[in-house]
Amino acid sequence: MFQPDPTPWQAAAACAGLSPAVVFARRERQAAPALRACAVCPVARECEAAVAPAESWFDGVCAGRLWRNGRPVKPRPRDGAGRHEGGPAPLDARNGPAPLDARMVAAQLAAVPAGGLPARAGGDRD
Repeated sequence: MFQPDPTPWQAAAACAGLSPAVVFARRERQAAPALRACAVCPVARECEAAVAPAESWFDGVCAGRLWRNGRPVKPRPRDGAGRHEGGPAPLDARNGPAPLDARMVAAQLAAVPAGGLPARAGGDRD
């Protein structure tokens, strides 16, 4: 199948090397690597302008948000309630989310297998 060359902003996107299954995931857990990439992406505005997620019934990650049927998905609370060990880090009540370290994000993205993250046992739940 022919794939056109990416535009310059697409080539610069932090998610450029991620699996489409991660970028177009409908659930927060599966989309986590793409959401982390968006947090440090230099072309998030260009992405949102090109994708126009609210106008295109978009499913996936665009401009730092998860979208489902063209609507932004409200982030799940990260206060620790109902979390199990190894889940997302809780928010700092004083400052909101902890600032991201670009090197840490790059290392996490590099650790994602080429085919995306493996499915969890027990179904497709968040």
